Amino acid sequence: MKRIALVPVIAAAMVAVMGSAAYASQYVAYEGPGFTGRQQFIDACGPSNIHYHGSYKWYGDGQSGRMYNQPNAQGVMHFELAADRNAEQRTPVGWQSIFIVC
Repeated sequence: MKRIALVPVIAAAMVAVMGSAAYASQYVAYEGPGFTGRQQFIDACGPSNIHYHGSYKWYGDGQSGRMYNQPNAQGVMHFELAADRNAEQRTPVGWQSIFIVC
């Protein structure tokens, strides 16, 4: 009897853990200065090219973001966005790619 009662408890715990894993750090690139124009949302682990350079917002939620001045996270890392802090810049940025460390 105890084994049957334990199955729903384990399933509920797995759902709770998987649900909390859905949050990830996110880089939002804006086409224009002051967070205007089209947007690109990047939250995938690994390298991503940045299409807009007018301004950005970073939401640090557990993963850091390594910023590169070349596409495909090539060359030397220029800057690292913190895993536990948000950041933003209202003016244009030169970063061409990001590598989100997961």
